[in-house]
Amino acid sequence: MIRREGYIIWTTYFESGLSRAEGRRVPLKLAVKNPSQEMLLKSLQKLGWQYELLAKSHPRAWWKKNSSILIKPPKDVKKSQALKLIAQNLWDRR
Repeated sequence: MIRREGYIIWTTYFESGLSRAEGRRVPLKLAVKNPSQEMLLKSLQKLGWQYELLAKSHPRAWWKKNSSILIKPPKDVKKSQALKLIAQNLWDRR
């Protein structure tokens, strides 16, 4: 088993056109239309977090080519908190 420090995030987590059942993980008011990997990278750079790009497809939509990123936030930040912080930075950039 591969152990990674950090969380894997997908662009689908921030897609406003998807429901929670379809893979969106942030509140609709923080979601954006057509989030791109570049948008997420700018948000992560603004937060000052380390990241690594991954070449994977989202398990729920394996046939679509999605972007995935391994993020390394501070140890005390949970994944749900990290997603909200990233989404807030995405919203601030609009």
